[in-house]
Amino acid sequence: MTEMITFIFLILPLPFKWRRGLLKFLAESPIMGHVQYAMKIVFIFVFILFIDSLNRVIKVEEVNNDSHHHNPHTETTVAARRFYAQRNMYLTGFTLFLSLILNRTFFMILDLLKSEEKMEIVKKQAAQQSKEYERVLESETKLKKELDELRTVVDSNASAKQDLENLKKQANQQQKEYLRLADENIEMERRLKGSKQESKKDI
Repeated sequence: MTEMITFIFLILPLPFKWRRGLLKFLAESPIMGHVQYAMKIVFIFVFILFIDSLNRVIKVEEVNNDSHHHNPHTETTVAARRFYAQRNMYLTGFTLFLSLILNRTFFMILDLLKSEEKMEIVKKQAAQQSKEYERVLESETKLKKELDELRTVVDSNASAKQDLENLKKQANQQQKEYLRLADENIEMERRLKGSKQESKKDI
């Protein structure tokens, strides 16, 4: 009955945190280690009782097969002995069988909890990696925007440089034109002076 209650308690749909705490306590507690050691000794005695009850069932069946007389008192005694032997055999056998099931179920649930913990860790790592990936994408988009801005600045600087070259060319041309006009002006002034002198000589 204790094994059945423990088995039912193990398979109850408890919350994950409660079940994990309880099973960790059962698996790691030194008190539960002593209890498990004592239970192993008890199950050894139960196994010995199972072998003994099995031998008694076999002996009772042999006695029943060997007895040919039909004494009601003897038949009742043999039937009672068979009943007790079979009862003890079934009780000890089911106890051993339930102990194996309980032990295997306990370790399967422990493995399941460990797998769930690993899955939680993997989920957290995946969430962190996705956040890191999003951050990298955001930084990449920012860098692309900055690169586009720098390209526009470079293009505007190139146009400004071209404008500056054009201004330099215009300034050079205006300077040359100014010098040419100045030379023509000087030449015209000389001619005017020369013509004035000639007119004075003629007078």
